[in-house]
Amino acid sequence: MRDLKKYQDLIQKCSYCRFCQSTCPVFMEDLLETHSAVARIELTRACLMEKSLPAGERFREIIDRCLLCTNCVQTCPANIPWDEIAVAARAQIYQGKRQNPLTKKLLRKFMEQRGFGTILSRAGALAQGAGLFPTDYPAPAEKPFSEIRQGVIPAEGPRRARAAYYVGCGANTFHPDTAEDVVRVLSRNGIEVVIPEGMVCCGTPALGEGDLETAQEMARKNIELLAGLEVDAIVTDCSSCGRALKTKNLKLFLENDPLLLKAIALAEKVWEATDYLNSIGLVAEPSSFPEKFTYHIPCHRGWKPAIKDAPRTLLAKIPGAELVEMEFPERCCGAGGTFFMNYQELSAKIRSRKMEDIVATGAQIVISQCPSCRSYLASGLKNIKFMHPLSLLARAYGF
Repeated sequence: MRDLKKYQDLIQKCSYCRFCQSTCPVFMEDLLETHSAVARIELTRACLMEKSLPAGERFREIIDRCLLCTNCVQTCPANIPWDEIAVAARAQIYQGKRQNPLTKKLLRKFMEQRGFGTILSRAGALAQGAGLFPTDYPAPAEKPFSEIRQGVIPAEGPRRARAAYYVGCGANTFHPDTAEDVVRVLSRNGIEVVIPEGMVCCGTPALGEGDLETAQEMARKNIELLAGLEVDAIVTDCSSCGRALKTKNLKLFLENDPLLLKAIALAEKVWEATDYLNSIGLVAEPSSFPEKFTYHIPCHRGWKPAIKDAPRTLLAKIPGAELVEMEFPERCCGAGGTFFMNYQELSAKIRSRKMEDIVATGAQIVISQCPSCRSYLASGLKNIKFMHPLSLLARAYGF
C-alpha cells in the first residue's frame, strides 16, 4: 500500500467485466459509472500513475466516495485488491492529512486508547454534538472493557486451548458487553483467555484516511505485544480487526523490516471468535433458546472464507433458535469506518435498504461480527436487538 506502482500488474488484469458494479453499495445508489471500482482503478492509473489526467477535486471525490467495504474485491474474478489501491491513492493524494488537524488528533487519541475511555467519553459526546457523527449513534459505554477485565481468565473444566483476546475499539468502547460474552463463552468451552494490557487500535481507521504512518505505528505496537505471548490463537470479535491483523498489517512493512517476520508468524494465529469456536468445537451444550434471528454478514469477511458461515454452523447447535435469512445478507450497511460521517445522506440511503431487508425477516434479533455495523444499524432500528453471534450463544448458556 506504500507504492501504487506495485499494483500496476494487478490493475492490468482488469477485464472490464464490471461484476464489481453488482456489489458496490455506492454505485447501486448513485448509478454513476465513475463510482464503480473499474472506473476508480482507471482514473487512479491515469491521474496518479501515468499522470495523463490532473488529480483534481473531482478525482479526489471519486476516490473518497468509497466505503472500502471490499465487496468489489470479493466479486472480482481477477481478485484485484481495489481497497488497497484506494488506500494507496489516498496516501499519495493527502499525505496523511485527509482530515483537519483537530479531527485527526481526536481519531489518533481514539485509536491509541481503543475508544474514548472513561476520561475521553466527554470528547465523544462533544464530537457527537459537533456533528462529527450522527446524534442517534449509540453513545460510548460508561466504562470501557479495558477497565473491567485484564489478565488471564481461566478455562472452566479441563483447559483445551489458550487464546489471547484482541479487543478492538468497537467492543472496548461501545460494546463491552460483547467482549464479556466472548470471554465467558470461550471460558465455558475450556479455553483459557488472555487479555493483554497495552493493546491499541488495529489501524483500520487510519488506513481509511490513507494515513499509513499512523496505521503502521498501531500495527507495530500490537505485533510486538501479541508476538510475545505464549498462546495457541489470537482471537478477535471484530471482522475488521481480524482482517487488519491477518492480512492488511503485512502490507505496511517493507520486506527488510525485521518486524515483518513477526507479523507473518502472528497472522497464522489470528481467528475471528465465532470461526475459532466453531473450529475447536463446543464442549458445553447450550440450553434451548426459542428465538428467531437473522444474520448480517460483515463486508470485511474475505480474509477467511469460513467467517461468513461460521455463525450459521455454530448457532445451529442452539435448540429452538431459528435463523431467518435476509434476501441480501451480504449487502453493506453503509457504515464503512468514517464514511457514514463524511457522507451521511448517501450512507443513510444504503442503510435504509439493509433495514428493509432486516424488517422483512420478522426477526427481533440481528447478529453480526462487526461492531460498527451493529451500532449503525441499531441507530436506525430501535426496536430490534443487535448482537455478536457469541452473545446469542451466551444467552443460550444463561449469561
